[in-house]
Amino acid sequence: MFLEEIRMRKEISLSHSDHLQLLFDYKIKRDGGTANTSQLLIELSSSISADELKSYLLSNAYFKQLVNTTVVRPFFKKERYHFGENEELLFSEITAENIVYSTVFKDDDLGAKPLKVTLLHLKDSCALLIQVNHVYIDNNGVKNLLRSFHNEKFDFHRTIKPDANSYFKRLKHGFEFTKIMLKKWREPISNISSSKKLPVQKDYLMHGFSSEETEFIKSKVVRSYHIQSMSSLLMATYCTVIKDFILQKNGKLGKFSFQQPFDLTAKKEPKYILGNRFSFLHYRLKADQVTNIEEIQDELNKQTMQQMKANVAPKSLELQSILRFLPLPIHYWMINLPARGKMSTFAHTFIGESKIIDEFAGRKIKNIINIPPVMKNPPITFGSLFYDGKLRVKICFDTNSITREEAVTLLSSLKQRLLQPKNQ
Repeated sequence: MFLEEIRMRKEISLSHSDHLQLLFDYKIKRDGGTANTSQLLIELSSSISADELKSYLLSNAYFKQLVNTTVVRPFFKKERYHFGENEELLFSEITAENIVYSTVFKDDDLGAKPLKVTLLHLKDSCALLIQVNHVYIDNNGVKNLLRSFHNEKFDFHRTIKPDANSYFKRLKHGFEFTKIMLKKWREPISNISSSKKLPVQKDYLMHGFSSEETEFIKSKVVRSYHIQSMSSLLMATYCTVIKDFILQKNGKLGKFSFQQPFDLTAKKEPKYILGNRFSFLHYRLKADQVTNIEEIQDELNKQTMQQMKANVAPKSLELQSILRFLPLPIHYWMINLPARGKMSTFAHTFIGESKIIDEFAGRKIKNIINIPPVMKNPPITFGSLFYDGKLRVKICFDTNSITREEAVTLLSSLKQRLLQPKNQ
């Protein structure tokens, strides 16, 4: 009995949302991409040695715990996290004249590891690249991890909670969610398609707006249906940009289909580090609904409100609570067979604020860049965040599906539309 208690203290069952994350990770790898990895580059004002950095990182109990965490996936029983000891930190060093993003962010396949740290030695300074596997930690968890280096305390262990609904009620909700997702799935989707079978080859473009430009962009956010969302403005802009791009290439327009991460963590619930607590809100627009940015925002806010009232995001996880007993290859077949791998027009991520600390390891932080994952279908991910009160947008893309010149065109169009006068 005593040994069983010790074992349970070292292991925690994966939640339904973690199973969903494992599925994304599996799908990306099957599609020729790398693991579902988010990358955080922290540029420091002065140099640091590898030994000092390692010592600083491993002196943090939360960071050390993450390094020592693995996923146990037995053939019959449920997957679970195992908290071990003396696991080796994935660590590497690079010396360079300057930072080339497409090179720095290229090697992001962590396999089953929770994270990897790379130290970049520059001429008079250095940069720290933290690559994290989202099966273990989400963006909020990364923020909490960084804050913990400044002696902030967090409850990084979740408590296992029983399912709120019975099996049959969850099964009913699962059917309801499936009906929503399969509705009109035969309709063609507007997306940037590619017939190439090559693995994902990643590249990145970024642009930072000034404080004045950021304030103007924020003034364009439409409040409707009790929702005022920067994400709605950005997603609306992405739709118009991709619509023009497809038409310029003489492509055919179909419906626009995309997702927005939806945080399920209760505000009063303690934050924790392991696992993701989000599902997705799903959006569909007819091609003729992609008009001006104000009208699209209004429609997106409407769909957001409808899905929040219908508890669509929780129902997706309740479906996962039923399907998690099936192997991931079966899930992959279920996802790709109906839609032939083209589930979305684009991928989108929004990080509210990335500069959450001013120094790290005793060095002043000059810049922070957070890069989202890049997939094959869709082959483009739009990322955005506020940094020091300024909006930064990024385009992460697969060069086997989109050329760099085409990506530059997309970014130029995105900048122009975000800065154009209202009602245009």
